[in-house]
Amino acid sequence: MLKAALACLAMVLPAAAAAHSFWLQPADFSPEQGEDLLIEFKIGDVGADSGEAADWGLYWERIASLRLYGPDGVIDQQRAVRITADGEAGSAVVTAPGQGTYVLGFESNPNVSVLEADRFNRYLNHAGLTAITAHREASGKTGDSGSELYVRRAKTILQVGDVQTRNVTKPIGQLLEIVPTENPFSMGEGEQLPMLVLWRGEPLAGAVFEASALDGSREMEAYETDADGVVVIPYQPGSAMLYAVVWGVPAPNDRRADYFTVFSSLTVRPL
Repeated sequence: MLKAALACLAMVLPAAAAAHSFWLQPADFSPEQGEDLLIEFKIGDVGADSGEAADWGLYWERIASLRLYGPDGVIDQQRAVRITADGEAGSAVVTAPGQGTYVLGFESNPNVSVLEADRFNRYLNHAGLTAITAHREASGKTGDSGSELYVRRAKTILQVGDVQTRNVTKPIGQLLEIVPTENPFSMGEGEQLPMLVLWRGEPLAGAVFEASALDGSREMEAYETDADGVVVIPYQPGSAMLYAVVWGVPAPNDRRADYFTVFSSLTVRPL
């Protein structure tokens, strides 16, 4: 078990090699009002020791939703999706209609993964999926291959104009979600940014939370959410950051897999 964080600050844990993450990567985190903004869908490893990212294969069967959450409401972005003929380098072109802070949220449809026992156990240990590990140990299945039904949830935060709005501090209803409790664009040098991790709408304690610079300028740091589901991240001026968390549980009612897992991420570049 990872050591619990002291007080409200999440303790930095030794960083292993970063697991494959999925994220939304805007061409600009501070676009102009009415500007057509390119959003790329990325997967891979980021950090000083890796820095390898690839385009995520985007095709319609993978897309559950893409929505832009602004200070004045929610705008569906299905029409913004651009899919190549081979489905290897899809993207989206979104436009914020007014000034304010926006969240672009993506949800994928489920897929199934099956790994042999040793590889699955290593993955569970690295990702901190303690609920699945405990279930396998209690049921005597640690020597069996592991199957999971998994989905991806991703958000990116955009600042349009000078008006900073607090809607980004509210959840958008994703199954596993990273929610900053302050607007990241309002942070100053030397400040700390608390991040709340929600699982099915409730604070999630004991989850591994990874923070990486998208340009690979610093090593990935791993934290653990405290009893209130919170980690506190040092302000990173000028760096586009990727925050990622994974959580999974047994799936006794689904015949497709033994477990259900959600991969969640948040990208932002504070001013």
